[in-house]
Amino acid sequence: MTTKTARALLLTLALFALASPLQAAPELKGSPEELKGFLHPSSQTLFISDSAEATAYSDQAIVNLVITTEEKNLSSALEKNATLRSSIKSQLTAQGIAAEDIKNSKFSSSPEFGWFGKEPTSYKVVNRMSIKIQEEEALQSIATISDQHKEVLLSGTQFVHSKKAAFSQNVKALALKKVMDKKAFYESTLGIKLTPVSFEESIFDNLPTQGASQLEEIVVTGTRTKSDSYSSRRQYEPDMSNSSFDEIKYSARIKVEFKVN
Repeated sequence: MTTKTARALLLTLALFALASPLQAAPELKGSPEELKGFLHPSSQTLFISDSAEATAYSDQAIVNLVITTEEKNLSSALEKNATLRSSIKSQLTAQGIAAEDIKNSKFSSSPEFGWFGKEPTSYKVVNRMSIKIQEEEALQSIATISDQHKEVLLSGTQFVHSKKAAFSQNVKALALKKVMDKKAFYESTLGIKLTPVSFEESIFDNLPTQGASQLEEIVVTGTRTKSDSYSSRRQYEPDMSNSSFDEIKYSARIKVEFKVN
């Protein structure tokens, strides 16, 4: 055997050895859907969803008073503002409102300039008082204080529900219980086993309904007409006999994905 022939034989054997693993691999045949199922097998899943709802009533309100005092001297305006706020706080605590539920914001002052000259003609001090109350009678008391002092403006009321977290948790638990009840029904009826693999939840804390909004509107849209610098102020003058903190609706929706075994 010549050297040339030997080299050709060795090259042939080497090529055959490299091609052997490829020839040994299985050949896949079938439609695209059949090949997809072979390469990416999918498990059967089932989605079960349900919702729940609960109703509560706003049991607290945050009432805001704006206290504005004006004097020729800044020190006098500050002193008058502080004295008035202290008097209001004393009246409110005497009527049963806890001292810790009465908060004052930081004051601000601004000079009032005359038509001529650059010197301020007076100084104005503004402070906001926030009062948390539990009963409508307290709201009426605050309104009366606002009526008694031209320096005091009842600027707004926000109704809140103190047990929001508990109600949100309760409706979520109720919605999930409904889902699990459906799961048990399907398992017993169809003879299958469902294993949870994922879930989604949607929690909705609705705002106070129309009644509460109307009550707030009454609080902040009355008008007091006087021939002084406070003539554009708002006043609270509603008949509280038919008013109440209105209801709030909490709702939740739970969606669970189950694997069918």
